[in-house]
Amino acid sequence: MTAAKLDVHRLSGDSLRSIAAGGASEADLRLLRSAQRSQLLLVLRALLDRVDETARSTRHPGGVSGQTAWQLLCTVEERAPEALESVLADPTVMAWALRLLRRLSGSVAGTPSAAPLWADLGQFHALAAAAALRAGVPCALRVPAHRGMVWLPGAGMAGPVARRRWSEAEIRVDAAGAVVNGELGELALPRIRPARLPGWLPLRMLRDEDGVTELGPWLDTVSPYRDFTRYPRSPDRSDDGRLQVWETRLAAAYALLDRESPAEAATLRALVRALVPRSLSKAERGLVASASSLDAFGVITLSLPHDETQTAAILVHETRHQQLNALLSLVELVRTPVDSDGVSTGRRLHYAPWRSDPRPVGGLLHGVFAFAGVGRFWLTHRRHVTGTEARRADLEFAVLREQLREAVAALLTDEDLTEQGRLFVGEIAHLVAAWQDDEVAAAPAALAHHYCALRRAVWRARHLEIPTSVADRFARAWAAGAAAPALPPSTLRPRPDLIRLDTFGPLARLRLSAPAAFARRRRQADKAGEPALRAGYAAVAGDAEQAALGYAEWTAQDPWDPEAWIGAVLALPDPAWRADAALLLDRPEAVVGVLRALAAAGGGCPAPDELARWLGGNSA
Repeated sequence: MTAAKLDVHRLSGDSLRSIAAGGASEADLRLLRSAQRSQLLLVLRALLDRVDETARSTRHPGGVSGQTAWQLLCTVEERAPEALESVLADPTVMAWALRLLRRLSGSVAGTPSAAPLWADLGQFHALAAAAALRAGVPCALRVPAHRGMVWLPGAGMAGPVARRRWSEAEIRVDAAGAVVNGELGELALPRIRPARLPGWLPLRMLRDEDGVTELGPWLDTVSPYRDFTRYPRSPDRSDDGRLQVWETRLAAAYALLDRESPAEAATLRALVRALVPRSLSKAERGLVASASSLDAFGVITLSLPHDETQTAAILVHETRHQQLNALLSLVELVRTPVDSDGVSTGRRLHYAPWRSDPRPVGGLLHGVFAFAGVGRFWLTHRRHVTGTEARRADLEFAVLREQLREAVAALLTDEDLTEQGRLFVGEIAHLVAAWQDDEVAAAPAALAHHYCALRRAVWRARHLEIPTSVADRFARAWAAGAAAPALPPSTLRPRPDLIRLDTFGPLARLRLSAPAAFARRRRQADKAGEPALRAGYAAVAGDAEQAALGYAEWTAQDPWDPEAWIGAVLALPDPAWRADAALLLDRPEAVVGVLRALAAAGGGCPAPDELARWLGGNSA
């Protein structure tokens, strides 16, 4: 905040390799944090140049002075620097600052703020008031109130002190604490605020399983800028009982990481400051929604995982995203190609095995780095557990090592990786290669192989195609009884409208981790009579006969759904599909294209596996 000489952040090649391999040192993590703090200060300084000018031309209830806020922050830094750091450590401060800076710059990126401009500007005063209160520096500032609630970054929300959706309040700070004054009256806040206080909604500090030691982050259900897509948000009024479920689950996950993956636990504590519950409902079908954002370094948002092991894996995953976001502010791993006018041009899109949509190289890099961390977590976890938990860990590890091997190979072919990017990905490739010889139990290994092949083939059927003219030529050759011409390369045509929720993965996890529940639900699915669901349960159970019947019924209901054909092939023993209809897995988009061309020409609709044999040159 002062005019002291700025540090220059430099990352060595050794540090880049260490981070890529998952071995970031304490010094590396400290550098990433420091670089993000510097970025925040630069954003605040950029706002300072714009806030006063904008405030003078904006109709609002009171005056906003960026200079006043800045000078107060400088005073706090001089008297109690730890107080300022505590406030700036709130990740939602960066979220507010970046969004406001874009708003003032006329950027259309992201979701527009629902706050009036004067209120977004006024949060500069709220930031300064929060720092002053923590340091005991006297001041009096006008701040915005959303539905009567006043934001104190790094601490919580005070109120309600007003009834209207947007209004102004005054904060008066002295050495003893603060008084927040609004339309409904006054609210006194002591400088040292207890966890429970009428009119005060604090950030809840996470503690260990004994409820004694602070774990580092807080559970944020109150900050107005805690949401990555919608802001400002009102505080969540969840009762203590429901929040206690979150706190217990998270504390158990931290304890698990401390025991089994201390390096991941250290990175989590160093980089993650806040955890934001997305939903207080349990994860559906084993799927957890989680996210990180470039706008909010240090905050993870997630829905409630079903146990501490899944919670730990999610925390590792999102911490890797945090780490890479911070790293990319220091090192260019992916170059951004631009045309002669400086406009970004389209990049090559890739298959990301854990996603249903095609991804650019930057997105694939994020996924590779995040899932490399999760893969290492499962590799370690399976050495600490037995029984169904070991089979579950085997499945997760086996899936990720196969997916990562494919994704890393694709990344290394992309010309948009810089020299540093290739070094970074090369380290991950070396790590993943070392995993390929790890022994995995037979049942999890078979399910993992099936799952990866299914996802890959379904993705191709959805997002790749052969040219219509080529498909027509193949249709004419089929109708004439001629041999199939050589297949040309396919082209990418993203079809997000065809994406459906994955079912095989959750069923495979259920079979291994809760076999009795899987058997019960399979019986229920058989009674329900839905062919796709019956086929899926049978395939996961390894019941090839019932899977074949289910897939046949599915195909009869919807002859144009390639997922049914692909599932039917994969339900066969390996030698059968490898010799008979491998093209349905390797090039399903070609089968789809030729079938549609035949139907359009009135040439009938042959069985997909029969057409696949012909396309593959294996027709009798």
